[in-house]
Amino acid sequence: MAEEERMARLAALPPGARRDLLRVLLADPEVRADLIRQFYEREDARNLAEVLMDLETDNVLRVEVIGLLEELENLSG
Repeated sequence: MAEEERMARLAALPPGARRDLLRVLLADPEVRADLIRQFYEREDARNLAEVLMDLETDNVLRVEVIGLLEELENLSG
C-alpha cells in the first residue's frame, strides 16, 4: 500500500480515533501488548487487534503510520 493510500485511510478516521491510535502506537511495548490482548478478546474489536499486531511485527510500517498520524494531527490544528 502506498503512503498516499495509507494517509487517505488514516485521514478517513474520526480525529478522536486517530489520536487514540497514535497514543496506542506511542505507548510502551508492554502497554501495547496489553491493549492488543484486550482488543483481541472483544469480538467487535478483533480487527483492530489484528491491525495492531501487524504494526507490531513491522516496525518500519509502525513508524511510518506514527509519522502520518502526527502529520494529520498537525494539519488539524
